[in-house]
Amino acid sequence: MATNLSPRRAAELRAVVEAACAQMSLSAHGAELIKYTVNAVFRLRSAPVIVRVGAGEVGEARGSRVVSVARWLAAEGAPVAPVMEGAQPIYVDEGHTVTFWHELATRRTWKAHELAGPLRALHELEPDAALPIWDPFDNARRRLAAADPVVSPDDVDWLRDAWAAAENGYRAWESKMPIGVVHGDPHTGNLLKDVSGRIVLCDLDETGIGPLAWDLVPQAVGAVRFDRADFYRQFVDAYGADVRNEPYWPALARIRELVMVTSVLPDIGQRPLVAAEHAHRLATLRAGHHTATWNLYR
Repeated sequence: MATNLSPRRAAELRAVVEAACAQMSLSAHGAELIKYTVNAVFRLRSAPVIVRVGAGEVGEARGSRVVSVARWLAAEGAPVAPVMEGAQPIYVDEGHTVTFWHELATRRTWKAHELAGPLRALHELEPDAALPIWDPFDNARRRLAAADPVVSPDDVDWLRDAWAAAENGYRAWESKMPIGVVHGDPHTGNLLKDVSGRIVLCDLDETGIGPLAWDLVPQAVGAVRFDRADFYRQFVDAYGADVRNEPYWPALARIRELVMVTSVLPDIGQRPLVAAEHAHRLATLRAGHHTATWNLYR
């Protein structure tokens, strides 16, 4: 996937990857940026390795969490991407948190049942006290506090108020929802195929113990926001449940939409194409246009 960012940010990220690779005895020569939404994701040319770079306080908080979660899930035989061995995460310049993953095969398109299957397997795991609690609200507060200066104070204030209302709405239903191990951000962009041919989930930053219904929400919201109604019908058939039938669906849908607007706030000024799509999403959200379609961040 092509991505777009300022030359200054591109140089910063490349220097971070070089420094982190040196600590893992890997060469960063020719490393390719393949994705950048919340994390900057690089593919190494020197080895079948993926390097994920998180920035600021949010990246630091998620770095150690994602490594420990990935290792716990791997020990349980869960269908997840394998994190590399060794001491991780690696901290560079007190502003970037880097993790290393074994590279697996990917595809441009996936079918609904290929997403539903790994999710169902994850949801059948017995929750463990060692796993973190799913908490989008703390993540949102961190991102709002770290919002790029190009984001207007009025927009930040609006988002802060919207998140407060969303959290109140969620707390009213929290005790009524089945709880288990959730991925936290399941969509087809987070699917890979391992060497055995098994389809696995990657991007485990939000994985933990939370409401199982949350993992069904991204596809339900995407049915409208990304014009994927057909895919969602197939997903419902494959998974066996439609979250839109639940009384707490509106509360969870609101959180998902806010996540998709808030997640890119730090350093958005260095990514012009992301900034343009973010402006569109936020404008439609503020205007209450619940059926307006969005585009993927690039």
